[in-house]
Amino acid sequence: MRKGVILLAGGRGKRFGFKKQYLELKGKPLYMHSLEKVIDLFEEVILVLPEEDVEKVKVPGKVKKVCGGEERQDSVFEGLLSAEADVVVIHDCARPFASRELFLKVSELGKFEGKICAVPVRDTLKQVSEGMVIKTVDRTNLWHSQTPQGFLRKVLLECYFRARAEGFYATDDAMLLERYGYRVGIVMGEITNLKITYPEDLELAKLLEVLL
Repeated sequence: MRKGVILLAGGRGKRFGFKKQYLELKGKPLYMHSLEKVIDLFEEVILVLPEEDVEKVKVPGKVKKVCGGEERQDSVFEGLLSAEADVVVIHDCARPFASRELFLKVSELGKFEGKICAVPVRDTLKQVSEGMVIKTVDRTNLWHSQTPQGFLRKVLLECYFRARAEGFYATDDAMLLERYGYRVGIVMGEITNLKITYPEDLELAKLLEVLL
């Protein structure tokens, strides 16, 4: 089966304050760390960017640039419409520390229609309401989901069309497969697979630069 990867760098920096995909870590923009890791792993490489930046960003000839949408889910959808591979791996470029091995692991779907990487919850979880602890949540069988995530493209695209028809937005792509009854497998993720969402995450990322 032909495999491809869709790298998401189409954010508009609503939470961060500016477009974090262009922040530099170890002398390279954030998105480039993911791009360089996967460019020789997959037959098809798609980089999703803000529409106004598509012409400005220079990439190797193999890479296809696609205009993103308003929300993450819209950007993935645009990438899927441009993809031709049988299996697609979706990855947020805000996670520059994901290893090459992790991309390969989630691309091997086996008996599943999708496969994600995740790590077990380690901390005690509290349910809180109006500043007061209501109860402690049982963390048994709870995992922190990460990207990359791999899928059969035709299945994920079907789920995206169904979600758009319903006006439903998921917090990750696997959630759509779960919603429509498909099987999602799991592989062990990486504790160092940090997602840079807020400015304080960038400070931690700088401490982890040695891993890049």
